Amino acid sequence: MNDRPLQYKQDPNPGSQGQGSLRPIAWAVLTLVGLVALASLWFFSGSARQSLQAAQQPSGLFSTSQTGVWNLQFDAYASSPSSKLLPSSATAEEMMEHVYALLRASDRSTALAQTQILLARHPNFQLAHLLHAELLNEQSSKPIDPKSIESKETFSGLNRYDELLLESNRRLNRPQASTLQGLIPRNIVSLSPQNPYFIAVDTSKSRLYWFENKTIDPLKPELKLLLETYVSVGLKGTGKSREGDARTPLGVYFVNKNLKNQILPDKYGAGALTLNYPNALDLMRGQTGSGIWLHGTPSDQYSRAPLATDGCVVLSNPDMDRLLRLKDVEKMPVLITDKLEWVSSERLTYEREAFKKALDQWVRDRQTSNLDGLKKTYSKQFQRDGKGLSDWWPEIESAAQSGASKNSVQMQSIIEWKDEQDYMVVNVANPNNSRLKRNQNLRMYWTKSSGNWQIVYEGPA
Repeated sequence: MNDRPLQYKQDPNPGSQGQGSLRPIAWAVLTLVGLVALASLWFFSGSARQSLQAAQQPSGLFSTSQTGVWNLQFDAYASSPSSKLLPSSATAEEMMEHVYALLRASDRSTALAQTQILLARHPNFQLAHLLHAELLNEQSSKPIDPKSIESKETFSGLNRYDELLLESNRRLNRPQASTLQGLIPRNIVSLSPQNPYFIAVDTSKSRLYWFENKTIDPLKPELKLLLETYVSVGLKGTGKSREGDARTPLGVYFVNKNLKNQILPDKYGAGALTLNYPNALDLMRGQTGSGIWLHGTPSDQYSRAPLATDGCVVLSNPDMDRLLRLKDVEKMPVLITDKLEWVSSERLTYEREAFKKALDQWVRDRQTSNLDGLKKTYSKQFQRDGKGLSDWWPEIESAAQSGASKNSVQMQSIIEWKDEQDYMVVNVANPNNSRLKRNQNLRMYWTKSSGNWQIVYEGPA
């Protein structure tokens, strides 16, 4: 009898794996005077701050001291900046970070020069225009009074200035990448080396984290942070439940297709990675909708407002282009959550050990054709394609009795998801096939019932 436990396959080769001039403003039909006034409004307008507070959003970017020096708020993760200018070869995100650091240090002259370099490289970066305009307005002998300026409301219900203010606060109010080295999202339980990349999105921070998988032991995931960048999500926020609600779904998803060289409308920018929304859990909950993608930004904008999309996750085009160049991106896990929890990868909690025991028992019951034990692993709430366990059990039973059931079960990934209930999203190389082929995986959703882990969905990945 071939009684082999679940294989968490290890990696056989662990060691592998100049200042420009400011160009014309193309993103709005504002004169320079109007732009400067809009920037002043950003810093001084009380009514705009009130509208943001009413929406439970951060209420301001700058505050003034008695000496008149501007000081950045939300600087808990701040580090001391260099007074040197970053070259135009630096990324827009790096230059924007440097501008913030210079303003925090009250080095406005260098900050102004840096925004000019940034705008020469990315003239459609609207937030950079706003920062640049404020710095110019501050130097004026007759700064424009913002009280006489009206700001146009957008689809989000905020005026454009408020949207830019919120974008600034989201860019500031998040951990710096250096503080995350050696940490991983808590949701990752196991990740085999066969998953080259992993993406996590923290919607509360408007941040996307792209990792390279450096794992050797799948039960001790090791990830290298390649990119952390600003993103936009749904106009109405998160928690998608129905078609057209302009919300971004929360959960564990997987990339279906890379639309790098497709002819897409300008709204998708550099291209798109499509996701498998609605996933099995979404369908069990009756959620509707489709077409949730990671995609780029329209050509007239470098980035969109934090809450601006129809439900997709939107990146700047330079960042999106980096993702589109990835190989073997299909089936890449994408975690979208309201708040990421960062932990060391060296410890497995008691909860995860308990789940591993349940998963290993499922493997043993399949390999020994212990049908009574196997059936106890499946929940009475099991559902697939609108059918329950009684409809699917003959197929599950037949697979357990076949010769393929004696195959070793190779783990691809285990990702935890918590909302009203605890779930484990499990991908394995499909043990029901006698001849395993590339990308022929089995996906399962496990949840707790009366203190025991049970399967509520099982189907092809």
